[in-house]
Amino acid sequence: MNYSPELNNSLPDVQTARQKYKKGLFSDKSLIIKWVCFLSAIFLLLILSTVGLFVSCGNSVYAYNNTAKRLYNRSLDKEEITLTKKESKLNDEWKKAEKYVVKIIDKGVDSYLNGKLEYNKTSNMLNAFSKLSRAQEYCATKKETVDEVERGREFFAKAKDQKIQGDYISAIEGYLAVPKADKVNYAEANKKAKELIKSNRDGVSYAINGYLSRYDIQGAKDYVNGYIDKLGETDFLKSELDRIDEYEKFQTDTVLYKGDIEHVFTHCLIAYPELCYSSPSMTASLDEDCITPYEFTKIFEELYNKGYILIDINILAKEKEDGSVEIADLYLPKGKKPLVFSIDDVTYDSRKMHTGMVDKLIVDENGMVCTYTLHDDGTEVISYENEIFPIINDFVRKHPDFTFRGARGTLCNTGFDGVFGYRTQSEPLEGENVNRDAEIEAALKVAAALKEEGWSFASHSYGHANMPQCSFDYIKEDTDSWIEEVTAIIGETKVMVWPYGAHIRQGEAHDYLYDSGFRIFCGVGVPAFIAYEPDNKGIYMDRKSLDGYALRNRREKYMYLFDTEAVWDPLRPKEVTW
Repeated sequence: MNYSPELNNSLPDVQTARQKYKKGLFSDKSLIIKWVCFLSAIFLLLILSTVGLFVSCGNSVYAYNNTAKRLYNRSLDKEEITLTKKESKLNDEWKKAEKYVVKIIDKGVDSYLNGKLEYNKTSNMLNAFSKLSRAQEYCATKKETVDEVERGREFFAKAKDQKIQGDYISAIEGYLAVPKADKVNYAEANKKAKELIKSNRDGVSYAINGYLSRYDIQGAKDYVNGYIDKLGETDFLKSELDRIDEYEKFQTDTVLYKGDIEHVFTHCLIAYPELCYSSPSMTASLDEDCITPYEFTKIFEELYNKGYILIDINILAKEKEDGSVEIADLYLPKGKKPLVFSIDDVTYDSRKMHTGMVDKLIVDENGMVCTYTLHDDGTEVISYENEIFPIINDFVRKHPDFTFRGARGTLCNTGFDGVFGYRTQSEPLEGENVNRDAEIEAALKVAAALKEEGWSFASHSYGHANMPQCSFDYIKEDTDSWIEEVTAIIGETKVMVWPYGAHIRQGEAHDYLYDSGFRIFCGVGVPAFIAYEPDNKGIYMDRKSLDGYALRNRREKYMYLFDTEAVWDPLRPKEVTW
C-alpha cells in the first residue's frame, strides 16, 4: 500500500473524531425526542377526539335505540298510546333514528311471523309506531304483511276442520291461502295442499267447473294458475288448463240454430213430499202444480242426455234503435238444442208454509244459494238438495256443457207476499209482523247471489191475477207496484210471464206493459212456439209445464223430451184420492 503524508496530515486524530461523533449523536437524539414528543401529542389528541366522538355517538345511538325499545314494550299491551316527548323526538331526528326504529319494528314483526308474538300485540305495536309520521308508510306495509299472514292462519286452522269434514276442496284452498311470509305454517300448508290435490283430482275439476258453468273462463284459468304458482306445474294441472281452452272453444265455435226452441217451466219444488201428501189443505194444489226434487233431477238428466243446453231467454230478443224488437238469430254449439227454463211463483207464500215447500232461499258463507226450513217441531234444515236452484247449480258443475255461456233459468216473481220467502211487500198479509227493511236486505243478498250464479228474472205480475179478467186500471196499478217494489230487489227485466198463462197480446194493457219496458211475453202451451205479438210490440213465447198434471196426463206428448213414468217419484201417489 502506498502511504501519502499529505493525506495523513488532513485526517483528525482518533480522539477528536470520537468527540465529534458523540456530539453529533447527542444532537440527533434530542431532535428525535422532540419529534416523538410532538407526534405523541398529536396522536393523543386524535385519540381523545375519536373517543369523544365515539362517546357522543354512542350516547346518541343508545338514546334512539333505548327510546324505540321503550315505545315497543309500552305498546304491546295497549291499543292506544300517547307518545312521550322523547318518543316524539324520534320523528324530529328521523334521519339519525330511522335505522334504530325500523330495527325494533322488524323485531316485533319477525317475532309474529315466527309465532312468538300474538297478532293483537303486533298490531298494537305497529299502531304505536305509526304515530311517528315518518314511520307510517313503513308500518302500513308491515301491517299488510301481518294481516295477510293472520288471514292465512285462520284459513289454515279452518282447513284442518274442513279436511276432517271431507270438504277437501275448501281445505286445499285454505292451505293455499297461507302466504310464504308465515314461517310457522307455510311449509306444512304447502305439503298438505299437494297431498290433497293428488288424492282429490275430481274435486279440483268440480271446483274449476264452477267457473266454467258461469262462463268465467279467465276465472277458471286464474284458479288453476294459482295452484301452479304455489305448487308448481303438474301433468294434472296442465291438462286442466287444456280442458278450459277446449271448453272456451266449445262455447265460442257456434253455428246458426234453425229448429224449435223449447221453453219448459215449473213451480218451486215439493221439497218434503211426506208433508205435502199428509196435508189435505195443500195436497191437491201442490200435486197438480209441482214436482219433487227426485222428479226434477230425473227430468233434467233426460234433457241433458237428449242434447239440450240451457239458454238465457233474453238472447232471443234483439232491440232495434227505434225501440222495437225482433227475434234474434240464435247461434249455439254444434249439436246442441236450446232450452229456456223458467220457475213461477218464487215467493214461498207464507200461507203455504209447513205444507211441503221450503220456507225461503238463503245464501251460505261461500255465496251459494240454498234453502232454509223451520219445521213445526222446531227443527231447522239447511239444504242443497230440495230446491231447483242448488240442484241446477250442482248439475251444471258436473255437466258445464249443459249451460250456454252461464245461463241457468228465469225466476218469475210476484210481489204480493214478497220474494224468495222474505216479506218485502209494502202491505203485509194478515198475521204477518216482520221488519221489512231487514227482509229487503236479506232478499237483496239472495238476488245478488242468484245473478252471480247465472239466473235472470221476470215479472209474474204483482198480485198474480188473471189479467184478461182485470180492468186496465188494475193492470196499470199492478204493474206499477211490481216495478216499484220488486225491481228494487231483483233489478229491471224485459220479460213478462202471464199468471195462469192467461195472456193479453194487444190493446191498452199490452201497450202499457210495453211502455214499461217489457219486450218478451210468455204464456202456456204444449207445443214449442215463438212469434211476434200481433201489434208488433214484443215477442210472444209459449211454455211447456213440468208439473204433476203433466206427469199424470201428458206422457205421449212429452215422450220426445222424457218418459213421465221413468221420472216418477215413488213418493208421489199413483192414484188421486183427494
